Amino acid sequence: MKELLTSTLMYRLPMYRLQSRTMKRGHHKGTRRSNRLGTSLEFSDFRPYQPGDDLRQIDWNVFARTNKHYIKRFLDEQELVVSIYLDCTKSMAVLPSKWAFAKAIAASLGYMSLCADDRVGIFPIGAPNHPFTYKKGRAFANRFVQYAEKIQSSNTSNSFSESLQKMIQPKSSFSILISDLLEPYDLIENALKKLQAYKQELYVVQILSHEEIRPVYQGDLQLIDSETSETIHVTMSTAVKNSYQQRLSSHTELIQKLCYERGIHFIQCKTDDSLEDIICGQLIAKGWIQVR
Repeated sequence: MKELLTSTLMYRLPMYRLQSRTMKRGHHKGTRRSNRLGTSLEFSDFRPYQPGDDLRQIDWNVFARTNKHYIKRFLDEQELVVSIYLDCTKSMAVLPSKWAFAKAIAASLGYMSLCADDRVGIFPIGAPNHPFTYKKGRAFANRFVQYAEKIQSSNTSNSFSESLQKMIQPKSSFSILISDLLEPYDLIENALKKLQAYKQELYVVQILSHEEIRPVYQGDLQLIDSETSETIHVTMSTAVKNSYQQRLSSHTELIQKLCYERGIHFIQCKTDDSLEDIICGQLIAKGWIQVR
């Protein structure tokens, strides 16, 4: 059985970390420098002493030079709480290569974050697996990858967007959605808006296979919806294929426009792309991750 992540990629991932633009305070200290002031060893600046300040924070060396009392201020250190929502509905697993690719992206981002000392959880939406509840530290990184490898796809007909709304983690500061987004636009819009209501920084990864973007089928076919089991008889002519591609393009453009207008980060990945190129190339170029 092919490994979910190559040893080469697992060696490179700890060199990076997710880049958060709006740090939402976690419950525990971490290694990320915040714009807020706190008790780390990272010096910020001085300010005059005010009644009620902790006397232990007075810099007596400054007092000796100026005969005035000043307080040292330090930057706070926060942890990033990362929630990864993986679409496990039937449409994701029709093609084994697409399903493995989606899990590999989830595993890569989770492995990277755990190595960066962030707190990470993965929530398989629609799957029979229990969530990988929040863990922190590199000690859990390999266990995270093993968990992602064992995630099963859904056996029932359910909607990713509707199921997602029941699994939202309000205390998360950074949420990543991994899905093909092949659902009605209004369901996707409602789910994204509800996630944003919790003041989370939101990243959306759309995964599509080559067959979904440019179908190669020919002749008279009976197509079966993998999630609703509805059937349709169609003759796969050039006109039908062009119509399908236009509808898919319009659907994706609507989602991209929604994300742009609401400040949601969006990227579309194709299963024939290199995973290393996506993680260590495209995501860096888009500012999703940075070198530690």
